[in-house]
Amino acid sequence: MKLIDNIGELDACISIASFREMLSLWCRPEFVDGHQKKESSRLQEKAHDTWKATGILENRADEHTWTASRIQMQVEDLYHPLLTEAVANSFQVSGGTLVTGSNASGKSTFLKNVAMNSILAQTLGTCTCSSYRAPFLKVMTSMALRDDIESGESYFIVEIKSLKRILDESKKPEPLLCIIDEVLRGTNTIERIAASSRILAALHQNWVIPFAATHDIELSYILEDLYDNYHFEEEVKEKEVVFSYILKKGRATSRNAIRLLDMLEYDLGIVEGAAKAARDFEEKGVWESLKPV
Repeated sequence: MKLIDNIGELDACISIASFREMLSLWCRPEFVDGHQKKESSRLQEKAHDTWKATGILENRADEHTWTASRIQMQVEDLYHPLLTEAVANSFQVSGGTLVTGSNASGKSTFLKNVAMNSILAQTLGTCTCSSYRAPFLKVMTSMALRDDIESGESYFIVEIKSLKRILDESKKPEPLLCIIDEVLRGTNTIERIAASSRILAALHQNWVIPFAATHDIELSYILEDLYDNYHFEEEVKEKEVVFSYILKKGRATSRNAIRLLDMLEYDLGIVEGAAKAARDFEEKGVWESLKPV
């Protein structure tokens, strides 16, 4: 059995080394103190051997202490290893982060990358960035959800169950990274904004690092005292929309949904009518009733 264990450990080390070799940039993570119980958690114990084999223990802070301040995450030059022309982004967060931006601007890919690198850090001791500094985190996500015909659950039911699972976990005073893409997208606008703002506010705990992406710009105002606002933007040209995929501070100020309809050659009447309706709603706050043609 000892021989089998040694072969398995050697195979794991070779796999990690091969993964690192294929990366254009990688680093060993640095784990800092957080709201962690004084004895090592089970997750930490399972990862201990991997850390030792990859040298990560050299970069590890004392995980046995308590801190009363809000936990933080600092990442430099984070890029997605599966993209051939990945754009690197840096950020430092302490508490909640709300990401806004147009369709296809990079919000979901960024959130997935944050979660993926946290897992890579805590399992392989390898991050696809130049610097990674954070506590040892439990990672929970609510992304890419679907309705479930077999169980008879609609998309919205699946979604609120997923969020409830995260909310329940956030009540435990242990470091938690939660990633939520398009909060409550399965319901009407008024109730979505009202409920999602309260859900995100409930996740504003000293031991939680919540990332959330949304198209509801209203949330960036409702939660501006609790969440840092970041956004992705694009440049609209004659017949194309060019995305920079660069994470910027502040809320999004542009939209592109109607512009994309135009690019895909929707009927001009639909495009112009939609653009006018959007402008009128922004000015008057009400939607115009459409009449039969």
